[in-house]
Amino acid sequence: MILRDPVQIVYFALALLIGLAIHEASHAFTADQLGDPTPRAMGRLTLNPIAHLDAAGTIALIVSSLFGYGIGWGKPVPINPINLRRGPLGSMPNGPLLGMAIVALAGPVSNILQAVVGAQLLRLGVLPTRLIGIYILVNVVLAIFNMIPIPPLDGYRVLLGILPTRPAYKLAQLEPWGPGVLILLVFMAPGILSRILDIFAGPILHVIVGTM
Repeated sequence: MILRDPVQIVYFALALLIGLAIHEASHAFTADQLGDPTPRAMGRLTLNPIAHLDAAGTIALIVSSLFGYGIGWGKPVPINPINLRRGPLGSMPNGPLLGMAIVALAGPVSNILQAVVGAQLLRLGVLPTRLIGIYILVNVVLAIFNMIPIPPLDGYRVLLGILPTRPAYKLAQLEPWGPGVLILLVFMAPGILSRILDIFAGPILHVIVGTM
């Protein structure tokens, strides 16, 4: 997403702040509903963007924007997986891991839902078309990016939660390397990341707005 002019920059910043705030709040809300009070205690059960901003994610956003797309992430929501046993997942196999998978999935799902709502606002014409278009695109990109199965992204937690115990254990051993791989992907191989986003963004956008 190339930032071409001041208006586009402002629209992009607004879209990203709203998209990330709802994304992180969705993690917090889901964990809270499944029995973990940690996000509430840490003040993360809020839509206030300030509570969810992450320094590294903001830097990644600025740098990646220079390469023709803007991608960043919010501050991870603190969650105690053991507490998820107290929720509806308590009777399920691999309860904490499955609970973490559901909590992780809540973020990208919230972005897709935001894009769907944006498409309806676009159809109604109640807000500037350019603003809503950026809002839809930002949320679709956030959903795709966060579903890449590299720690600490949501896709990794989802994959960890649905795998059988032995493969999940082996995958978890790679977690310390995840942030380094992610940094390399964002800063050293932006073309690969951009290609990944392009492959999935097109079909998703077509489903959400292509038939309007």
